Amino acid sequence: MREKEFKNRFSRKMLNLLLDKYEQSQTFQSGRPGKQRPQIKMTKSSFNADYTDEMDFVKRQWMNEVLISLEQRQVLTLQWIKYQEFKEVDRIYLNWEMVRQSYSLSGRIPLRDKIDRLCEVLVPLKQHPWAWIVNWTVQTLAGLEQGKTMGLDVESPNEYEDIVQVLKQLPLMGEKVISLRLFSQQIFNDSKYLEKSVLKRLLSVVKQASKEHRETDEEWLDLIGLTRNPQYVHFCGSLQFFIDKQSYLTTGLLGGIGLSQKTTELMTDLKTNARRIITIENLTSYHHWIERRERHGAEELVIYTGGFPHRSLQDFLKMLSMLKGENGELIQIMHWGDIDLGGIRIFEFIKSRLIPSLKSLWMDIETLQRLEQKASTITDTYAGQIAAALEDSRYECWKPLLKYMLEQNIRLEQEAILVEDCSL
Repeated sequence: MREKEFKNRFSRKMLNLLLDKYEQSQTFQSGRPGKQRPQIKMTKSSFNADYTDEMDFVKRQWMNEVLISLEQRQVLTLQWIKYQEFKEVDRIYLNWEMVRQSYSLSGRIPLRDKIDRLCEVLVPLKQHPWAWIVNWTVQTLAGLEQGKTMGLDVESPNEYEDIVQVLKQLPLMGEKVISLRLFSQQIFNDSKYLEKSVLKRLLSVVKQASKEHRETDEEWLDLIGLTRNPQYVHFCGSLQFFIDKQSYLTTGLLGGIGLSQKTTELMTDLKTNARRIITIENLTSYHHWIERRERHGAEELVIYTGGFPHRSLQDFLKMLSMLKGENGELIQIMHWGDIDLGGIRIFEFIKSRLIPSLKSLWMDIETLQRLEQKASTITDTYAGQIAAALEDSRYECWKPLLKYMLEQNIRLEQEAILVEDCSL
């Protein structure tokens, strides 16, 4: 290796390592020089193999020349092995007052400059119409100003411009859900650009900012009004509704029916002869219910939620929540889902936002105990999430079940529960 090339490579790598240490220090965050400077101990560094290479001793000479030159320029302070001054270095220190010069010499863009640029990009979101975006932006900007990365990719600040553009446009869509590709075409003149180049980072921001829980990317997309595929409301049972004064009745459709988003937007005056309404989390269990309880079809209206209900289904469930039976009282609505954190979160979402009178079905300790041999073992990470949920007041009524899941280290998927083995 030629001398110039070796020296340049060593200089850049060594300065970059010192700058890494600086950017990870309290001094970087506070902006005030600390007592301990960024340093490298040669014997514990990745450079030591070259520095102690007895088969090519000239490497040490070249490295020392680089270090001495940088010390003469006051970029570094060197500590030599006793009695080996200018021959064998012990520690290399970066001088605080020469940090900016070190960035220039290493060819590296200062992290502070990247953070400042990212702040410039995010500032417009302080005026966003969604409160949770505003709160996230304020907190994120405050953290960035303190030198924290806040879980963002500060190495690519300009890429967040696309995210800001998307977030600014989404509220203009109102409450409707729009196709991901159609939205991408409108914003970027490229139907695939959003999904290919923006979506991963966009969803990361949404997850941080919303503090919501969702199971799939589709559910996260629905949260902000986007969808990959048309949304349908799937249900089975007797339901009458009107569209432009035209009456429609679903009685007799034994396998169920799927209504488009447009249909659910236009439908009014819903009525049903069902004695109870059942919402079911998983598709397999939904079809299993329809097959096994066919003789009860006239008295049950069964709806597939597909995890967290999408926006069209949310509107549909709100309408169902107001239906009354022949006695003038609200029709009983029950939700059946997984006996795990996801199932509990979905239930609480539906109850708190859509159906205040909602009751759970077969989501209890008794069912879990009876089918314990079919339960899945939970991971340590999952156990930690259950422990956190036990401290959350939103899950107060679920604490006995959550404690049992934690004690027994188990959870139960809905598909393990057979309809014919249970009773209403």
